[in-house]
Amino acid sequence: MWNPIRAVLRSKSLRGIKIIALSLMLVLVCAAPIMLYSAFGPADGNPVLLSWLFAIGAMLAHVGFFVGILLVIWDVYFAKK
Repeated sequence: MWNPIRAVLRSKSLRGIKIIALSLMLVLVCAAPIMLYSAFGPADGNPVLLSWLFAIGAMLAHVGFFVGILLVIWDVYFAKK
């Protein structure tokens, strides 16, 4: 079975690009439950727990994206090769 996380970690990309890709996967996984609830759940529902899951996952993903961008900048411009 194909594992996208293992595929990202084993790729030959820069480490910052790997962190950015994992952050995008995290936000997708955290957003999927609330999107599915909105699409198929009751119209008058109030998914508080799903909202918190999405909010915390999005914050962590943004931090990961920021760290990934900093690592890409470091690797491309400042790292000695």
